[in-house]
Amino acid sequence: MRFTKIHEILEKAQQAPDDKERAKILAANNCLGLRDVLRAAYDDTIVFTLPEGIPPYTSNVSQEGISPTNLIRNTTQFTYFVKRGEGDKIPQFKRESVFVRLLEGIDPKDAEVLCAVKEKRLQAQYSKVTKELVQKIWPKLILK
Repeated sequence: MRFTKIHEILEKAQQAPDDKERAKILAANNCLGLRDVLRAAYDDTIVFTLPEGIPPYTSNVSQEGISPTNLIRNTTQFTYFVKRGEGDKIPQFKRESVFVRLLEGIDPKDAEVLCAVKEKRLQAQYSKVTKELVQKIWPKLILK
């Protein structure tokens, strides 16, 4: 089953009875956005250049409960938030502003996922979606 939001994929994997089923769920939802999130969460070579903690932001959900944008399609913005990325070329306040706008534009649960990724604490939220599991599915995704 394919999901349209990162948190849906991670929640379904978290609820799976074993690693084999979790791997099936993650692999079935394989997309650049999911791989970007998992790599950013678990790869020690990816260092965020944003302040620690969750920034103040306002969840932005339309009246129908649908977010105006989607984290899966917006992980390309990660380059503004990590060392050696495009964000190195812009002032810190601008980088933080872009991050807050992203958080405010996506589903509130995906915003929570993104904050956990930034803090390298995704496994605290989804304990069964481990670095080891991700490495079994995509062996070359995580460098370190």
